[in-house]
This record gives sequence, structure tokens and C-alpha cells, in this order.
Amino acid sequence: MRNSQLPQIDVAIAICTYARQTDLELLLSSIRGLEIDDRIAPRVIVVDNDIRKSAQPVVDRFRNSAPCPVHYVHETQPGIPFARNRALAEAGDGGYLAFVDDDETVDPQWLNELVNVALQTRAAFVQGPLLMTVEDTRDGWWLRSGFFRQKEFSNFSHRSESWTNNVLIDLAFVARAGCRFDPQLRFDGGSDTLFFADLVAAGGTGRFASKAIVYEIQKKNRLTWKWATLRQYRYGITRANVVLLRKSTGFAGLYCTMRGMVMIGLGVVQLPRALVRGRAGLGDGIALIARGAGVISGLFGGQRREYAR
Repeated sequence: MRNSQLPQIDVAIAICTYARQTDLELLLSSIRGLEIDDRIAPRVIVVDNDIRKSAQPVVDRFRNSAPCPVHYVHETQPGIPFARNRALAEAGDGGYLAFVDDDETVDPQWLNELVNVALQTRAAFVQGPLLMTVEDTRDGWWLRSGFFRQKEFSNFSHRSESWTNNVLIDLAFVARAGCRFDPQLRFDGGSDTLFFADLVAAGGTGRFASKAIVYEIQKKNRLTWKWATLRQYRYGITRANVVLLRKSTGFAGLYCTMRGMVMIGLGVVQLPRALVRGRAGLGDGIALIARGAGVISGLFGGQRREYAR
């Protein structure tokens, strides 16, 4: 039972989804298991970007046993930026908005940890860690390679970039800054990277909540050299787009050329690590080469429309 004497902090949990009913059901089940502090007033916003409204039956079932208000919205404009902007619009201009991906699950203390760091630091956004696992333990080496290996940060450490797979946003700051997800990247990916770059450019600060954990299982069909290499290539294009869409042509050209060449060079240097670390070492080198190639390709208009319909 909530203590009515405590001031309530409005926190919307936003899930943008497209045709992932089984994954969405698992995520919503984990949200049902959240242990939420009395001071937090949570609500869930599910933005369905599938023209067939495939998420609606899943949300309707969840609503019957949900521990908080649940709002389903259908965003008919295809593309991740439109779904994310719809989530911002539905959340309003006050309190906080927590984004989580539809193929993840959350730790019971996830929301408490994000809010605690936000309240103590007054950050414009708070990022949490992603803990990856695999379906088959024999595939564990993928997670130790440059394709999937995650950087680690201490609690409360500063962050200058983020993504929407695990992040809490101060809605009042977003409203004042006038930031939105850029529709130019509707099918390319990276609109979240650009959004948080815009927040930082507007004077916002980011922090890290090391105990606000979300979990993601890397499915077997993703764990191929082709898929992993193309994903890194797309990450490189995203990095180029962030600069091309916000900086001068001269700066963007120099930045992308230098960054891309350095990453390719470092990747080539790391390839011999395969002799010591096996496939994981080979993955370190190939991941860097693919990302560097993506940066240079992006500079010259290259696209990897990973989310095209």
C-alpha cells in the first residue's frame, strides 16, 4: 500500500514495439514483478508501430493484472523515431519517462535505481546497463567479442551519450530543450543516439545507474558472422549520421574520415588476437573494421536500412 503522505513522482515506462508479441509478453511480465518505491507513481505506455496492431491483445491481457495504469497507443507512421516521439507526446512534460526495448526484461529494482540516480544527480537522462545472455552456452564467446561486449561504468558516473534500451529521461528538460527523435533516421537506426547528443548539446547531463539492470537474450538467429558484422557496419553509419546531421560539412568530413580510418587500422592490428583468444579475438578485429567502414560509408551517403518495412 502506498503512503499518501509522500510526494508522488510520475514515471511513465515506454515500450515501442513492432511484431514481437512473445518478447513483449515476457517484458510486461517482468514489469509486473517490479518492486516499486512508494514515492513512484508508475504507468506503462505501449506504442505499437505495427499496422496490424499485433501488440494490442498482449497489452489487453497484461492490463487485467497490471500493477499500474496501462495505455496502449497505435502509431501508424512506420519508423522508430515516430514511435519514440509518440511515447514522448503521451508521457507529457512532467516527471520522467523510462524507455526499455521490447525484447528485454527488467530487474525488480530497475525503476527504483533509475529514479534514485536521477533524483540525486538532477541529470537530464540516466542510463542503465544491459546484461546479455545467450540461448546456447556454446555461443557465450560472442558476448566476449567486440560484437557484443559492453562497456562498464560505475554508479553515478557521467554519460555523454545513451540509447533507448535502458534509460530514464527528465521530461521537463526535454520539453524546455525542444528535443525530439529525428524522423530522417526512420529506418536507419540511430535516432536515439542523435536524440541524446541533442540533449547534451542543449546543456543536459547524463549519469549512469549501475544497478538499474535490463536483460536481453541474444537469440540463435542473430549469432552469425554476417548479422553481427552488418550490425557493426550500421553502428558506424549511425556515428556518421550523428555528425552529418548536426555539424558543418567540413567538420563532418574530417571527423568521419579520421574516425573511420583509425577504427579500421585498430581492427586490423587486433586480428592476430585470434591466435590467442580464438573466435572472440577475431570478432574484436572484424567488429572494429566493420564499424570503421560504416563511418566512412555513412560520410558518402551509405545506408543500412535495418528497420525498413
